[in-house]
Amino acid sequence: MLSPMSSSAAWPTGLLALGTLFHAIYVLSIFDIYFKSPVVHNIPTIEVLHASYPPPAKRLVIFIADGCRADKFFEANDSYAVFAHNRLKDANLSSLVHSPYASHEDPTRAPFLRHAIKHWGSWGVSHTGVPTESRPGHVAMFAGMYEDVSAVTRGWHENPVDFDSIFNQSSHAWLYGSPDIVPMFAKNVEHAHEKHYSSAEEDFAKDATVLDTWVYRKFEALLDEARTNRTLYDQLHSNKVLFFFHFLGIDTNGHAHRPHSHEYLANVALVDRLVEGIHTMLEGPSSLTTRRLIYADFFKDNQTSYIFSADHGMSHQGSHGDGAPANTRTPLVVWGAGVQPPTTAAVATEDKGGFHMDVPSHSHNQVFAQLDAHVTQEADALREWNLESLVRKDVLQADIAPLAAALLGLPYPRNSVGVLPFSYLQQGLYRARAVAFNAQSLYTHAAMKQREKREATFPLFFRAFPPLDDCPALLATIERAFGAKAYADIESLSQKIIGDALAGLRHFQRYDWLLLMSIITLGYVGWMLVLYVAVAQWPFSVASLVRLPNGSFDTGVIVWVGVGSVSMFVYNHSATPMYYLYLVFPLVFWRFLFREYAVFMSQPRLGLGVLVLVAISIELIVWGYSVRSVFSALCLVVGLYPNIASGYDGATARLWLGGCLLLSIFPLVPVDYGDDLNLVLAGGSLWLVLGVVLYWQCYPLIHGSSLIFILAALVSLVGTMNAIAAKDGSAAVGWIYSNWIIAVGSFGSLFVIPHQTLQYRLMQIMLAVSPFFLLLSISYEVFFYAFFCLTLLLWIRLENKSSKPSSTASFTSGVSAEDVRLALWYLVFFKLSFFATGNIASMSSFEISSTFRFVTVFNPFIMGGLLVLKILLPMVIVTCAFHVLLTLRGRHPNRLFLLVVLLSDILALHFFFLVRDEGSWKEIGNSISIFGIVNIKMVFIPLLLALAKACFQDAKSTSDLHID
Repeated sequence: MLSPMSSSAAWPTGLLALGTLFHAIYVLSIFDIYFKSPVVHNIPTIEVLHASYPPPAKRLVIFIADGCRADKFFEANDSYAVFAHNRLKDANLSSLVHSPYASHEDPTRAPFLRHAIKHWGSWGVSHTGVPTESRPGHVAMFAGMYEDVSAVTRGWHENPVDFDSIFNQSSHAWLYGSPDIVPMFAKNVEHAHEKHYSSAEEDFAKDATVLDTWVYRKFEALLDEARTNRTLYDQLHSNKVLFFFHFLGIDTNGHAHRPHSHEYLANVALVDRLVEGIHTMLEGPSSLTTRRLIYADFFKDNQTSYIFSADHGMSHQGSHGDGAPANTRTPLVVWGAGVQPPTTAAVATEDKGGFHMDVPSHSHNQVFAQLDAHVTQEADALREWNLESLVRKDVLQADIAPLAAALLGLPYPRNSVGVLPFSYLQQGLYRARAVAFNAQSLYTHAAMKQREKREATFPLFFRAFPPLDDCPALLATIERAFGAKAYADIESLSQKIIGDALAGLRHFQRYDWLLLMSIITLGYVGWMLVLYVAVAQWPFSVASLVRLPNGSFDTGVIVWVGVGSVSMFVYNHSATPMYYLYLVFPLVFWRFLFREYAVFMSQPRLGLGVLVLVAISIELIVWGYSVRSVFSALCLVVGLYPNIASGYDGATARLWLGGCLLLSIFPLVPVDYGDDLNLVLAGGSLWLVLGVVLYWQCYPLIHGSSLIFILAALVSLVGTMNAIAAKDGSAAVGWIYSNWIIAVGSFGSLFVIPHQTLQYRLMQIMLAVSPFFLLLSISYEVFFYAFFCLTLLLWIRLENKSSKPSSTASFTSGVSAEDVRLALWYLVFFKLSFFATGNIASMSSFEISSTFRFVTVFNPFIMGGLLVLKILLPMVIVTCAFHVLLTLRGRHPNRLFLLVVLLSDILALHFFFLVRDEGSWKEIGNSISIFGIVNIKMVFIPLLLALAKACFQDAKSTSDLHID
């Protein structure tokens, strides 16, 4: 056993702090490399409006059904639509209950909008970007740009980056909906009038449809006021008017009940009735009905256009955020003034999976790339939608912004990268002009970006994008073609300019790709080599990176950093501070490695067999990020090893294999298993039984307070779920307070329990965590946590009873094969703690409904924090177990944890090269998520190490105590 005062026990505070800072900064590098801000300032607007070709519409009405999946909207199925009737009656909207557009021959839960598809307008699937969240989705639809990546970490309710939108360019705009979205587009726009409900109304324990009927009532009140307010009446009847209705109920019910529930599907039906009601207010009743509303025929000029879509979809788990098809496929229906009426499939331009597609714009290739990645979804659509007889016109989400602008004759939003889906517009002069102006707008954007980059780069290093030089001549050709009314040629030439402009924007957004990739790669490799030196030469001081062996400061570091910074400035004198931060790390690391080259080369080398083992293990873990079942195979390998290798206790090895076999089951369970309260209660009961057994065998070394908290959690969980199911918000509040008390009390009990030995302290921590984990579980996670804890206890016993040498001498003799094995096993269990119940695609695979036991009113920070804590708790447990194991085996944890960080950095560098910005949204989103999560986990590892150290600070390090 190591003495507490041993030099090998030195706490690597400086090195771990440096590693945390390093990974926190380098995780942001992919945004500078692949996803730089598209915003360019001072871009002139391109006016579409002209007296000789007036726009088709005076006003545009936009309906956004937040969280509405394309399949649940388009499918020919009216299941659960009847549940919307009671909601409408409760809102005193009985006149909307029975839609005259409903047909038994063509069942649908959205009869009005389906009628619009078949008789009035055009339709398709809008393919969203990632992340599939409300704010970036709305920014894409209304500004034509995928949200500035810097906005991801800077606020929620408002976009922190100024951007132009269709609302800015309108003469008057009225916006109704949620407090998270509506104020963002009305901010600093004097002619925009917005109303939103309180965020307290977004309560998952209540009926979410009231959020949508609230929007309807507010618009009804607006028209009522216009009857007596002449100024308002004139404003409503002016040109370039926008109405935006944000319906949040579908999203809220999707989170609370999931998209297959009757609440979600009924909400889709309810929104259809509300859209029908608003349409009838403005246009009057159709010939299919005699229904008369008070404000029908408000506009009698047939100059109103309508767009219905969604910001994102909803996964089977009731969440969104990643690039899964359920999240990226949303409906798009456009009808009214200037919109191309329905077209039969016989005249479509291209067949795709049974649907006849009309996507003549430059977005064609990207749209079809999404469709190629959605083979299963397309097959389901062909079977379930019953719309294959009509031409389908898919778009990218950002393409909706230029479509909205074109319908009203507005200037295209500055920085918009949307491509006008001109097949939605009626053919003729105006459509051709709109397409040509779309090309001119995007060319102006790209030209400004090129000029901006030219001015910021030393002339010798500047790389222009030659195709942009040809665009002015093409624009002149287009202008001449208008005289010959060669509209088809104009549209074709415009797509050529649009393609060159977008390629130019991509060129300049990825302009520094090679430079940054080189810097980041050198940074990671340098950091890994520094870690190897630190592990091999333990104890290691981080100060040695900038100090000479005699203790004096290494002035060479200043020279290296100075020369590097000057070189960066000469290359790009508008480089952001992040560029210089990226550069400092490899300069410092490699200066140290060159200075200590002789010492580094003198370190003992690992054998070829160990290196092969590391390579295979790392590649399997990398594979496991895409295929969770790989971790099942890794569990089997880890379980079998002690039964094959010598030096292990046979009985313990067999128990260990049994534990690993149980753990191997969980990565095979689908992540969208869904809610199962009975499984949670069964798992909680199992934990209670295990707790009683531990308490019985280990008394008085195990405190019994945790058993009381587990029992209380089971009771409180049942009460909470019953209250939420009954939509009884007042009853749920009491149970939620109870859950917080149980969770905090269980954790707090650890601070009042008397001093314990290492192993019993670990058991106490496992028991204390279980009530909180139980309350955050929705199905089988509690079983995983129970078996995970038992297997970790068996791991300690297995290693403690083995006859393998503890090799305390290895602290001064380099890295041993046994060190590498222990580090790899920890890494496998650390990853398993995540993948056994979730998917790397994003945190959205961990269902948000689990947080309803602690908060029901929508609060992304609290809910996100609870989900993060749920993910971290098993990681905390495995880190604590590893700390106990190493301490009992005479290996101080600090040094081995550095080896874990080194192995994890190999993973990070591997995933860095796998980041993609092309392909399907799922592939792009997953590659970003994987790289980000790997680095974030490495930020957490030092914090978890510090937490484990704190948890066992007063525990006795006796190695003669075993788990029996």
